Amino acid sequence: MLPSHKLIAKGHYTLKNVRLETGFEYENQEVIGTLTDLFCIEIANGKIIAIKANNAAEEAVDMKGRLMLPAFKDMHIHIDKTLFGLPWQALSPKRKTVADMIAYEQEIIPRLLTTSTARAEQLIALLQGYGTTYARTHFNVDPTSGLQSFENLLLALEHQKDSFQAELVAFPQHGLYYTDSAPIMKEVAKSDRVDFIGGLDPLSIDGSIEKPMEFTVQLALDNNKGIDIHLHEAGPSGMKTIQYLIDKAVENPQLQGKTFISHAFALAQLNAQEVEEIAEKLAFAKWVLLLLCHLKDVLCLFQH
Repeated sequence: MLPSHKLIAKGHYTLKNVRLETGFEYENQEVIGTLTDLFCIEIANGKIIAIKANNAAEEAVDMKGRLMLPAFKDMHIHIDKTLFGLPWQALSPKRKTVADMIAYEQEIIPRLLTTSTARAEQLIALLQGYGTTYARTHFNVDPTSGLQSFENLLLALEHQKDSFQAELVAFPQHGLYYTDSAPIMKEVAKSDRVDFIGGLDPLSIDGSIEKPMEFTVQLALDNNKGIDIHLHEAGPSGMKTIQYLIDKAVENPQLQGKTFISHAFALAQLNAQEVEEIAEKLAFAKWVLLLLCHLKDVLCLFQH
């Protein structure tokens, strides 16, 4: 991404010395790389209108041989509340449990909110600098944040609307019932700007699988939203949560293709037959997994 990308994003201009892939490199009939060449790319109002032979002497923005790729989408990020833009902080050994982290966030969130719009814009600029122009971002919904995290994030996105787009997940980071977040979730779910109802680890945080998941599913149905769950729980409780959501997606076609889960550590512990069975169920429910397990767990899962 050009450092001056914001200055040239609009209007009519040409990039020269742009590297594009033109074909494959083979060895023993196997692809071992790609062939590339340099081109001039003519752009008008954010769209490519011509790809021409390279002319290094042309009056154009010089890309100096950089490879052009489609823009990226980051589908799992918390733009609203990172420490990005603040002095580096070491991880404290005192924060070992989910309860420890919730208590810590309750302490620091009031301070973070005072600068969260500016820091969100900094993080968006960082993403853009590496070629990301779209994100699914979660924002905290909890008694400490109220709706302020949501409102501050909307401001940051509004300031970057010409070059960065996002879909939003209302995320009860401190649990629906561990803290009294359910009423705030109901309020924010009415917003047209919210695309997904989030949730996480129902048993370990809220002490039940059915109660928080039933609330989440019904809230999504009532407000025509998708579902995006962050499930770190492994073993039987993790699989029970996955099965519960599969059943709800089968019962409610409007959730099909709009139900996501991240992390999904429980899947990495299944044997080959169990993987086949759950894969068939997920496909039938038109359900989407964002497998953000540890790399070794992902490899183990796909080796099955």
